[in-house]
Amino acid sequence: MFEATFAIRDALTDRIEAVYGLTTMHGCVKSFASLPPPDVEDSVELKTMSYCFGLSALGKFIRRLPGEILEEELPRLKDTLISVGSILIETLYLI
Repeated sequence: MFEATFAIRDALTDRIEAVYGLTTMHGCVKSFASLPPPDVEDSVELKTMSYCFGLSALGKFIRRLPGEILEEELPRLKDTLISVGSILIETLYLI
């Protein structure tokens, strides 16, 4: 299951225009971060894996951006990256 999901993510991040993909994925990660954890067993682990999935996609788009565009985009991503990074660090202690 995960292999297929990763393959789809990688195909999309390779084919979608980098700025559009970065902006779209950033919005998705921000939206996901505002949701409560799912009411299922292992919800912390599921949410952590989902964050990692989204951050990996963001990284793939970031690597494709030219430096001058990256300079414009990084300030927009900063708060999200810091907050999601903090959440991931906190959850590492819970797992």
